[in-house]
Amino acid sequence: MAKFKFESVKFEQIMTDYATIREVTIPDAVSLNARLLCVELARRTQPFGAEQTSGTIRVKNDIGKIIKNTEQLDEYADRVGSQRIKARLKALIKSGRFDIVEMILRNIGFLNKWTGMEVIGASKMKSVHNEARNKTTGRTKSRGSKLFIASVSDQETYISEVQKRVGISKGGWADCATQLKKVNKGGLLANFPPWVKKAMRSGSGKVQDMTSDIKNPRVHLTNNVPWASNVIPKSEEDNATAVVVVKMRNQMNMILKKRQKTLLET
Repeated sequence: MAKFKFESVKFEQIMTDYATIREVTIPDAVSLNARLLCVELARRTQPFGAEQTSGTIRVKNDIGKIIKNTEQLDEYADRVGSQRIKARLKALIKSGRFDIVEMILRNIGFLNKWTGMEVIGASKMKSVHNEARNKTTGRTKSRGSKLFIASVSDQETYISEVQKRVGISKGGWADCATQLKKVNKGGLLANFPPWVKKAMRSGSGKVQDMTSDIKNPRVHLTNNVPWASNVIPKSEEDNATAVVVVKMRNQMNMILKKRQKTLLET
């Protein structure tokens, strides 16, 4: 879960100027720019990039570091120098005698990087994967404690299931945007990539709208996705705010230029 507060008192002068130039109330100005902030927070939440493929490829690679499939085990056999041992390993892999495969690999020193080898089924893949992930960042280690082997179909099925979650953390910010007050003509989900909107889950975002507070109109945005705080660094939260302020200034400059041009033409 990740929380973010957008308060007018933090940007008091620019918010007042913005509201005046846009000809809206300060509470409406807060709502307008809270939506922009949702867009920027989503952009700075992993996976980075405008396309979903950056995230799905990352998932495949991360899982592949921890869980190998039987075809990859066969490729490992190709690395063995002895043609006799190589042929025996390949025959054993093909017949499913992984107990003997482990014994041979251990004897030739191939398993020195791991504590052993274990063949796992679909039911254990999630726990093995989660055990290999950093609890703070969610990043996957370079290898598992053991050389975990799964069938090609089980590995592909599990990868596909995890890939479906790509973009959900970004979607939490999109869900926040849908709950904000609509002030202008544009849609509340404008500038969110289609794949992020597709990944959005109802309830994944929460908005506390306190723009009615005269002294400090504000909006609190909460991304309810459990791992959201792990995939958006604090530095990127700060960058998102800075970008919104720049966008506010750019909008004001654009409006003032248009008005100046109109006055010159009249």
